[in-house]
Formats: sequence, C-alpha cells, structure tokens
Amino acid sequence: MGLSCSAWLERAGQRQPIVPGMVLQERDRIETGANARILLTLPEGSKVKLGERAQLGFDALVARREGQDGGVFMKSAINVVTGAFRFTTDVLSKARSRREVDIRLATVTAGIRGTDLWGKQGGAKEIVCLLEGKIEVTRDPVAGQNTAPVILDQPLQFYIAPKGEPTLPIGRVPEAQLAQWAAETDIARDAGGATVGGRWKVRFDADTSFAGAMALYEDLRNQGYAAQFQPEKKAGKRIYVVQLANLSSEGDARALATRLGQGASAMPSVGR
Repeated sequence: MGLSCSAWLERAGQRQPIVPGMVLQERDRIETGANARILLTLPEGSKVKLGERAQLGFDALVARREGQDGGVFMKSAINVVTGAFRFTTDVLSKARSRREVDIRLATVTAGIRGTDLWGKQGGAKEIVCLLEGKIEVTRDPVAGQNTAPVILDQPLQFYIAPKGEPTLPIGRVPEAQLAQWAAETDIARDAGGATVGGRWKVRFDADTSFAGAMALYEDLRNQGYAAQFQPEKKAGKRIYVVQLANLSSEGDARALATRLGQGASAMPSVGR
C-alpha cells in the first residue's frame, strides 16, 4: 500500500488515518483527501489506485490459495462512491491467480476477469475506460433505453453514462485525454508519498510540551495523516515529538514538510 497526502480507513465504525502496510478486509471503506492519491494491493496482487476526494468500499473481499504454485483466487465487489480509480493486474498475477471482480459505480457495474481499466464516479456522469483486456459493463435501467450488457474488448474503448440520460455511444479515448485521466490516480514524484519501508520522515518541533504535541498529533490524524507521538529526552528534559514516518524519498519528505509547516522538517529515519 502506498499513498500521497491524506487518506482514511473506516473499519467496523472506526475511522483512522491509513498507514502503509495495512491489510485490507471485507467491508473496509477508503477515503482520500484533497490532492491525495493512494495505491492499494489486493490479495492476489491486483492494484487499485484512487485519486483525490475519492470514496471506495469493499463490499466483498474473499481470497484463497489454489494449487501448488502459490496462486490465489480472489472474489471481490468494489463500490466506488465517488472519485477516479484505476484497476490493474500485472503479468505475474494474471498468470498465477484468478479473480472475479465487480466494480460498481452509482448505476454502472464493470465485471472484470483480469485486465486494466480506469473509471470515475462523478456528479454528472460515470466513466469506464478499458486499457487492456476485456470487461462487461452493465447499467441500471434508464427510461426509454435498452441497458443490455456491453462488452469492451478493444484497448482505449470507453463507456460514459450521463446521470439520468441515455448512455453515450462507445468511443475510443484520445491519448491526450487518457494521460489526463491517468494523472488523476497516479502518485506523483516528490509529492509527499509514503510506502512500506519508506526511509524518510517529517518531524515537528514547534511545540514539545505534552499538550501542544498531543494537539498537533490529533490535528494531523483528523486531517488523514498517520502521525506518531512519542516522548524523548533533550538536554536532560522530557519532550514530546510528533512525526510522519515511512515517506518514500527525501523529495517526498521535503514536499510534505513544506505543505504542513508548523515547524516541520524532513530527515532520514534512524538506521538509514
């Protein structure tokens, strides 16, 4: 799991900032903040990217081992409440694993059997764009229109369902538009990204009292940052430190420190 900027996980009614390495479970809900991006890895190796201000839920997420080669069969139902997403299956996971994935937008469902697609659930329309493979797209009934399933099996075909209006004819997305869509879900370089094993951190030294540090810690977590709070000693005195760990690079740490201010500074993690 990797992320840039703020993101939350809601599980069993409890909402908390996402930390790289968290294991996804059925019924989890994911939400991203302004300018945020997140990369989720599903049990059999598929990847889901989310853009800013997105909300996604795993209505079903079941995985089991198959055979002697370590392959996994995964069945999942993903509900995209709002925002842009991308689902990708790499070559290795295609070869070793099987999957039955349904991605549900407001009125449109894409059935996936191993592919690469981009989509978005917005206020005015729902979009599904096939990048590789084959998908079956269905839509809830619309007055006066045949909403039979549609097969997309050619790269760059896209399906658009305007809210309350008939589905548009299947088209082929121009490369420039595809690049713009992809940028909505890709984690940019040096933008505050964090990942498992990230070796940089941002440390806040503006207020080292218990009350001040705790207030900062709670504020950052409310914003969707996985802040850490710990006591230390400095010049023989007890101080309290707040930091954000697991940042991917020095550039990511510096970008995040600049964005958050409040006496934040970028530094390598211990042992780097």
